Amino acid sequence: MKTILTIKGTHCHSCKALIEDVASEITGIQSCNVNFQTGNTEIIHDENVDWNKFKEEVEKLGNYKVEGI
Repeated sequence: MKTILTIKGTHCHSCKALIEDVASEITGIQSCNVNFQTGNTEIIHDENVDWNKFKEEVEKLGNYKVEGI
């Protein structure tokens, strides 16, 4: 499955790398691609993703806000 979310607060390559690294640790997420300029984030996943955990882990990195879940 594919889900596209918006993550507000991304602005550089480091933001992209941090979020993609966190996503790789979430069970069920197979890949994550963040466009730091727009905040659009494409996630390839199975049905077992804990979206609340994803949101919590991303938002605790800093000034990020996950939208679309």
